[in-house]
Amino acid sequence: MQQHHRPVFEHPFELWREDGVLRLVLARGAQVDLQHMKEFIRLVAALDTTGSTPVLMEYPAHVLVADKARALLRRVCGAQGHPVALLVADDGGRAQAELFKYVERPSFPFRIFDHREEAERWVRERRTTTTVHVPSGQDR
Repeated sequence: MQQHHRPVFEHPFELWREDGVLRLVLARGAQVDLQHMKEFIRLVAALDTTGSTPVLMEYPAHVLVADKARALLRRVCGAQGHPVALLVADDGGRAQAELFKYVERPSFPFRIFDHREEAERWVRERRTTTTVHVPSGQDR
């Protein structure tokens, strides 16, 4: 009889750096709480000490991010300035993303995308402009 072991880390996401972009993929149906968000923020800071590398976040169907986790993300990432492209997979994800955009009003560049190609292009543009000052209010 084969025994299944739980993974050492049970985070509902994967995060890595590739071609000058931080890539975050949430698990389908993930329930992201405050502790998960703290770990995500800690890992992003470890992968990018400048705080300016763009993040491409894949937000699959049926993901739920707790209110406190969203508020923490806004506070911490507002100070760091990572541009975030959010690639949504369904209407529920889009609704949550729009709610975050209009309620939390993130001070970092934040865009919601339905198509991978557009999201990839946007983060590439942010990657090449991280050394150039972009006035506040653009690309939100």
